[in-house]
Formats: sequence, C-alpha cells, structure tokens
Amino acid sequence: MSNNISQTERLISYIDGDMGDAEKILLQQQLQADKAMQQELDNLLLATDVVKNYGLSNRVANIHTKMMNEMAATSTQQKAIVRSLPKLFMKYAAVIILLVGMFGLYQYFAVSADKLYSEQYSAYTLTTSRGNETLPAIEQAYSEKKYNEVIAAFKQQRDASVKENFVAGQAYLAEANYADAINCFKTVLAKNSSTHTGLLSDDSEYYLALSYLKNNETAEALPLFKKIHNNKEHLYNSKVSAWFLRKLQLLSWKQ
Repeated sequence: MSNNISQTERLISYIDGDMGDAEKILLQQQLQADKAMQQELDNLLLATDVVKNYGLSNRVANIHTKMMNEMAATSTQQKAIVRSLPKLFMKYAAVIILLVGMFGLYQYFAVSADKLYSEQYSAYTLTTSRGNETLPAIEQAYSEKKYNEVIAAFKQQRDASVKENFVAGQAYLAEANYADAINCFKTVLAKNSSTHTGLLSDDSEYYLALSYLKNNETAEALPLFKKIHNNKEHLYNSKVSAWFLRKLQLLSWKQ
C-alpha cells in the first residue's frame, strides 16, 4: 500500500477486510496509541452500521442506479459527459452523505441508557440440580420473585458466598437499586479472582455492565461490554452486537 494513501482510506480498507495480516497488526498498534485515529475508526464503523441497520443500503443503491441512468442519458454527447460528471458525482455523494448524517444525528439524540438497557436486560433464571427438593432461602425467595426477602436475607449474611452475592445482585437490579447491584457483582468477580475460580463470572460481568449502564456510568459499562463482545467464548458474547457497541459509544459521547 502506498505511503500516500490517507489515514481514512487505510481505515476503510481495514473495515472492509482488504488489509494483509502484517499491515492489520501495524494499524491496530497505531489505533491503541492514537486516540484521534481510534475516534475516526469508531465514526466510520458507526456510519457503516447506520447504513446496514436502517436500510440505507437500498437507498444508496437506488441513488447509484439513478446516477448511472443519468450518465447513460448523456452518453451520446461525450463533451457533455465530461462536463457533467463532476457535478453529477458531487450531487449524489452529497445526498448519500446527508442520508448517513441524518440517521447518525437521529441515533445520537435518540440513544439513551434506558433504551439500551431495555434492549439488553432479561431477568436471570436460577438453574437447579436435578433431585434438589429444597433451595437455600435466598435462592427460593428469588425464584418466587420475592426480591425484598432476598435482600433482607442477604444483609443478614456475615460472609456471603459467591452465589449469594450474585443472587442478591439480581434482586437489587430487579428493585432498581443499581449501586448495590454493582457492589454485589463486583464482589463475585473479586472473590473468584482471589480463589482462581470462575463461578458465575461471565454472568456477573454481563449484569455488572448492565448495572453500570442503568446507573448512568457508561464509561464503566463500555469496556465491559467490549470485553464480552471480543471474547467469542463468553457466555453473553452473542448478546453484545457491534451495533449495540456503536450506540453505547454514541451514548458515552453524548454524556
């Protein structure tokens, strides 16, 4: 690739998958070191997702067809083509840019923590082993959606277990007590880290990210959601799409 090719063109090649492995690795290193470059990449990805998710691809295709028809209509007069091509391309490029810009602005003003949370949240369902006839009191109360009883029982624990913290976090989340939900999910992750175990770690990361989001702590939620999205083995990987991340990035800029 020529050294004269602009940064934007390189980023577009990166998005389109047209880069070789060595050049891709170099660009990724540059992105980590250059925040402005990363910002431009995020903007390009957002524009790409707007086109894909809001049907702009069909509109752009229609504009392209119309442009080609206008070019064909003047094909009998070569001089007229030469004179009209620059204006023709500028005309339709402006329309495409306007369409993308309008949907980008719409997303910017429409995105909110509440909307993104509603898209992602679903109540956690506890799983039980076969043959278990009775559940611990906290788990039984949670399964019956008696969230206040869960919280009351949790508060009586001196050294709550990983699962008790997790269930309490879910109860706090259901009761819209996001700060305490955050503390519970963070405790689960801290306990697992200290004991080198992973009980409910993926679940806790996802619901911790949701708790941050609903608590208007987007700066804390974003890296967690990115981590989940980038880890194909994560239990919640399929729930965190690239489009969701773009909207979450918009929200962080908005805040």
